[in-house]
Amino acid sequence: MTRAGFLLALAVAMASAAAGCRRSAPPAPPPAKPPVLGAVSVENLTPGGEGARLDVGDMEQEMRAALDASGLFAPAGPGGGEASAGAIARARLAVAVEIVDVGTRAEARARVRLHIETRPSNAPGAVALDVEGQGMEPRQPRKHGRGEEPAGRAQADTLGPLAMRVARDLLNGFVARRRLYDGPPAGVHAALVADGGELREEAIRVVGERQLREEAPTLLKLLGDDDETIRDAALGSLIALRDRRAVSELTRTRSLRDRREMRKIIEAISILGGQEAEEYLSFVAATHDDDEIRAEAAAARTRLLRRQIDAGSGR
Repeated sequence: MTRAGFLLALAVAMASAAAGCRRSAPPAPPPAKPPVLGAVSVENLTPGGEGARLDVGDMEQEMRAALDASGLFAPAGPGGGEASAGAIARARLAVAVEIVDVGTRAEARARVRLHIETRPSNAPGAVALDVEGQGMEPRQPRKHGRGEEPAGRAQADTLGPLAMRVARDLLNGFVARRRLYDGPPAGVHAALVADGGELREEAIRVVGERQLREEAPTLLKLLGDDDETIRDAALGSLIALRDRRAVSELTRTRSLRDRREMRKIIEAISILGGQEAEEYLSFVAATHDDDEIRAEAAAARTRLLRRQIDAGSGR
């Protein structure tokens, strides 16, 4: 082969190899389009005349605006309407309001249920939500003087804003929880270090589900939290991460005399595995003063050893 022919063959081979590399790493597909927001309805379930002056039309417009701003839905196509879309999400808000006398005071109360469903339900980004909440605020006492309309009736038309505040709180809570699952990890971290609340507990579980290993040090600290629910959630996520540092933390901080805690951590330690876990379970099985705890530790150690054997044999 001549030098020119060799260089040509080499160039063809390199071009083919580059094409093969490109084929093995195709570009990431575009993110799935969320559903289009379809009908939004408000149902007034207030008994009697208390809700007679609720402006259902205004509430529907406010609810649609809040849903549009949530980022959960795609704008309608050029043709507009549900017919022009693929997946459709429909929202229904059920509202009941009342004004109740409480001694010399009165309270306005609103009960709200927000239901959102998507068709088809398995569409990318489908929203499925069914939550309830309630709110209250002080109001002027009822008046029953001659010629005066009862204050409950007169103020009924002002109960819509209270109901809408409850509805927006329900929606915002759902959006915040959803963003923990599909948003940036920084949002999960922010919820983890916040001062309590349901969102923090949810974020702890999300760490395990999303395998956010960089958050393991925070979870290890939470194993000593005063709130048992937080401790248990942190342990569950550390098990999901298979982080064996949790074994050291558990054996160092949990009292052998706390039988309830011992029963919870024995299996967790056996799942995490490792030499430290095996030694701890052996110690508990041999020395604990409770027969049941000793038996549970011995059984957990047996499971740990069996898992290690299975892993070593490649099964």
